[in-house]
Amino acid sequence: MAEKRPRVGIEQRRRQILEAALKEFSHKGLHGGSTVTIAKDVEISHPNLFRVFPTKRELFIAVLHEAFATVERRMLRAGEAAEERPLETMAEAWGELMEQRELMLILLQGYAASEDPEIRDVMHRWTQETFERVEAIPKVDTDMAHDFVAAGMLYMVAASMDLPARAADDAWVDRFLASGA
Repeated sequence: MAEKRPRVGIEQRRRQILEAALKEFSHKGLHGGSTVTIAKDVEISHPNLFRVFPTKRELFIAVLHEAFATVERRMLRAGEAAEERPLETMAEAWGELMEQRELMLILLQGYAASEDPEIRDVMHRWTQETFERVEAIPKVDTDMAHDFVAAGMLYMVAASMDLPARAADDAWVDRFLASGA
């Protein structure tokens, strides 16, 4: 007799799916990522996956929104709350986020999937909101916000290539990463 698994609530199942989808999509992108693999990782049927997220695109966008929420909680709010050195506070938080390589990869995958108009709109809104929130911080002007966001994107690319882990072996990596901070 087959062993019955305990039922899982929809919110817990949604969380499990999003975690598995982050892993899959961050490494393989929207088009290369497999919903079959995601369903297997969560130990649910493929049709049940689509009961929670009706389309692959909706699941991909939900993963992006989770990534945006993480950046908002960990970096933007910290900078907005910092009375002194808000950009340095956000840079430190971004440095910690860069250690979550899959987070960096999914953001890049979002930009890469921007040929899809809906995903392009999602990425555009998030990029705009991030820039405008940095720019709105007291004592941060447009040029400072531009430089901060541009450097953050450069470091996102560096993190996706796992350059911080290679700094000890490659002198240019150490110089590259140290020059913009």
